[in-house]
Amino acid sequence: MKAEIIAQLRCADVVSGERLSQALGVSRVAVWKHIRQMQELGYKIEAGSKGYRLRSAPDTPFPWVFGQHADQVHYYPEISSTMDVAMDLARQGCPAFTIVVADRQTKGRGRLQRTWQSMLGGLYFTMVLRPRMPLVLAPLINLAAAVDLAIILEALYGIQARLKWPNDVLVEDRKLAGILSQMAAETDRIDYVNLGIGVNVHNDTRQVQPPAVSVCQLTDRPVSRADILAHFWERFEQRLRAGRWTDVVPQWKAQAATLGRLVKVQTLYDVFEGRAVDVEENGGLILEKEDGRRLTVVYGDCFHQ
Repeated sequence: MKAEIIAQLRCADVVSGERLSQALGVSRVAVWKHIRQMQELGYKIEAGSKGYRLRSAPDTPFPWVFGQHADQVHYYPEISSTMDVAMDLARQGCPAFTIVVADRQTKGRGRLQRTWQSMLGGLYFTMVLRPRMPLVLAPLINLAAAVDLAIILEALYGIQARLKWPNDVLVEDRKLAGILSQMAAETDRIDYVNLGIGVNVHNDTRQVQPPAVSVCQLTDRPVSRADILAHFWERFEQRLRAGRWTDVVPQWKAQAATLGRLVKVQTLYDVFEGRAVDVEENGGLILEKEDGRRLTVVYGDCFHQ
């Protein structure tokens, strides 16, 4: 109902209550109740003698913002972790591209169980994926998500982002977004992958360590969390449905901030150091040691030295 109201209000400067009533198939009193609810949620909707006018909308990723995909979106003002809720939904058999999104997480986490600071104003979501791809190529999902997110941020806000292996989006070595994925798989197939993404959008990053930056600090354009999610969703879904995994590594390397640098990669049990010289076709990072020997690291937390 709210999705249709928004669609109608965006089609004209002023929309009468009668027109909304007919379009929605409900009484004008019911229309008014929905309008009131939306006003309480931050929509600036003026009511006059000729009807209703939408002045502005919050950037909150409410389900109805996504139109026909609204039933795939689970929105929470506050939640412990979008990943935890998405895990429950995935185990229950929810469809691919189900999304759990929150204004704030109280127990958000990054790689190796590190805390992800989830302050108000950021975009925090987990997308349930059910990709048809070889298990060995699963690491490409993180790289592909980073590529598509960087492309969207440039298209919407003119931000020139770079990518740190395997899961960060940076601007001048300051973290703009982070990506975390968790997978359930059998020997020969992937059951689901939960892709968690946190983007600094409006949140204050001045006290965050290591250094971070937000979208609103990098552009003069109006910034919307809902728009970022909607555009990323569209692009990333198209990529997964097309299944063009051979494109991912070349696209990632074209925007890489890691290649050519001395790095330290920390896993649960080991630490590897060397110069990052290339990325394998399955997404593994190739390191060159001081003695010229090379090794490949397929997962871990990467630190630029």
